[in-house]
Order: sequence, then structure tokens, then C-alpha cells
Amino acid sequence: MTDTSTIINTPIINPETDIFWQNEQRSSSVSNIETLIITNKIEADSPEEIQLNKILEACKLNKESYVLMQLDAADKKAWHTLKANYHPQAVILFGVHPQQLGIAALFRFNYYNNYDGAKWIPTLSLSELEQNAQAKKDLWVNALKPTFVDNN
Repeated sequence: MTDTSTIINTPIINPETDIFWQNEQRSSSVSNIETLIITNKIEADSPEEIQLNKILEACKLNKESYVLMQLDAADKKAWHTLKANYHPQAVILFGVHPQQLGIAALFRFNYYNNYDGAKWIPTLSLSELEQNAQAKKDLWVNALKPTFVDNN
């Protein structure tokens, strides 16, 4: 009978993974947005920020239609919380793996993927895109243009 207390007090989920089950406070100022953009941390006025602004301009996204979220490589956010707060129609992941959002799904890279009521576009980080012209072209032709330009 002494083993019972040991089993009950054993943590089942480690604290890093537990973040996906915690409920964050909802922001009352947030409403439906067109696009949620999640990227690795970028510095102000850096080549990555300039490239991101060019991509947003090409997609005809204005500041009111998207939310930009920057994550460190170790940061995690729960997708269910982001969905409840923002209700995005599209999610662009620049160098952020879906696992960081608690999503265990395989997405096609540089294509749009339908998942949980939104179009998901996973791609390289902004610094990697800057160095890889073919990946940038694939991202535009297969994902961004069909999602944001051809639909308007």
C-alpha cells in the first residue's frame, strides 16, 4: 500500500509540455484577424524584418489584418489559446515548428495546409529564406500567392 502514494504523486506530464493544457487569460481587445504570423525573434531594422515587410506587402496584408508573434526556439504557445484569442483564417510559420504550438501534425513545407479551420503555411526562417531563392519562390508560388493574392 505504500506504493500508491508514490504513483499518485508522480508527475505525468513534464512542465514543458504542460503549457499546452494551461488556459491563458483571453484578451478582450483581440478579435478575428485574417492572418497570424509566427516567426523566430527578429531584430528591428534587420534584413529579416525588411524581408518580412516585403512579404507582407506582396501579400497585400495591412497592419490591421494580421498579428505578428515572435518566439524563441524554446518558447511554446498553445494553439487552442491562439485560436480562441485570434480566430485566424491563415497561419504563417517562419522557422517555427508546429510542435512549439502543441500540434502533432505533418504539414507540407512551402504549401498551404488546411488544419483546424485555418490555412497553415510552414516555411524556413526569414534568415534562411533570404539565402535560399528557390525556397522563397516555392513559398510564393505554392502558398502565399494562392492564399492571399489569387483569393482577392
